[in-house]
Amino acid sequence: MSRQAAEFIVNTSLELLPPEVIAEAKLHILDTIGTTVGGFRTTAAKVAARFAQGLGRSNDATILLSGVKASLPAATFANCVAASALDYEDGHMASGRHPGSAVVAPSLTVGEQQNSSGKEVVEAVVAGYEVGLRAHLMAIRMAGEHWIGSTGAMAGTGAAAATAKLLKLDVGKTTQALGIGSCSRPIARDGGMSQFGSMVKEGIGWGGMTGVSAALLAQKGYTGGSTTLNARVDGTEPHPYYPLDGRDWFILKTYFKAYPACRFTHAALDCTYRLLKEHGLSRDQVAGVTVKVGLRESTLNDPQPQNLEHAQYSIPFLIGAALVYGRVTPDEVAEERLSDAAILEQAAKVHVQLDAEMNSYDPRRYAATVDVETGSGKVFSTQKLTATGDFDDPMTPQQLEEKFMANAAPVIGERSAREVASLVSKLEQVPSVREVVDLLKAKVAVR
Repeated sequence: MSRQAAEFIVNTSLELLPPEVIAEAKLHILDTIGTTVGGFRTTAAKVAARFAQGLGRSNDATILLSGVKASLPAATFANCVAASALDYEDGHMASGRHPGSAVVAPSLTVGEQQNSSGKEVVEAVVAGYEVGLRAHLMAIRMAGEHWIGSTGAMAGTGAAAATAKLLKLDVGKTTQALGIGSCSRPIARDGGMSQFGSMVKEGIGWGGMTGVSAALLAQKGYTGGSTTLNARVDGTEPHPYYPLDGRDWFILKTYFKAYPACRFTHAALDCTYRLLKEHGLSRDQVAGVTVKVGLRESTLNDPQPQNLEHAQYSIPFLIGAALVYGRVTPDEVAEERLSDAAILEQAAKVHVQLDAEMNSYDPRRYAATVDVETGSGKVFSTQKLTATGDFDDPMTPQQLEEKFMANAAPVIGERSAREVASLVSKLEQVPSVREVVDLLKAKVAVR
């Protein structure tokens, strides 16, 4: 199966891709550029950029926003950390992982270094999504309840696939790149991430760096081992996520995020917005909010997060921000907001509880029921079984462009942001992806 995946990577061509897949890939590229640009304002991204710069002088690749050059693996690390820092990047329903930060960020980094065309970057992104997500899902299926993998693990294969495509490796070396990436991928444990916050997140920086390094090693003749792409369940059942025959595109089953926070919190936020709007409620009218969710979501209940990453996993803090400011964007989920007395006052009204009904619902959909009690004793309730941005509850291309502009314009300026959006909309016609990256240079200092 690894060889079949390698053949798919090598043979992936824009001319053979359905129009809807090409359009979807460009949306994911634009969305990830936006989360990366916005992410470079965070402490995590700035630290990662300094670290990457310190790994040694090189003119290989660009640490985005700074324009500083670093080695290709090091620059990939910094750019992947930035892409995931806001917890605003895309995801895949079945695996729960974030292919944008795992595949798009490395593709842009490698594409810039290789002077790849926009067409080649689109092809690499599609190859990385399709192969990386399949490998990750098979790992989950094999391990069952013992699986502790993360987006970093997915990136080990997905980034290797995209990089092999951009390096124009043949089938044999691409097979080895997948094997190296799979064997070397980081398996990032939670480490209390959702309860205490951690810049490590899901090991996305390491995963992207590992996947790119895997393809570079394969290019030089290094060999890898077997991958989950070769596995059979119980030794007999064929791989359930194959064949790669163009009939089942995983990139079309991804989601986009409407809020810069863990996906587990999104249905609760959707419900809160719905109730506030339908009943014309202000924060002063709200006496309490009860959020009923499944087991995993019920642990995201700290009303006083101590760092940005912790805030991204706090249902009370996020709803508190919604009550105060009427929105949840990176401006509200920011390091300087952690001591915002108004948010903390509202967050204290929010109570998160485990609900058996929600816990029995599809664990990949993160459902929630929200009850809002007013000071007069009225209780308004609503339930949402999906979150905004799911592939069957989608955000429109216009909404995604607005999200991109909100992320990018404050950092690189509205004019540059609109130029980036225009280039990505016709990326398959752009001679070099450096045209996009050049608009993202020298905007943020890494010092």
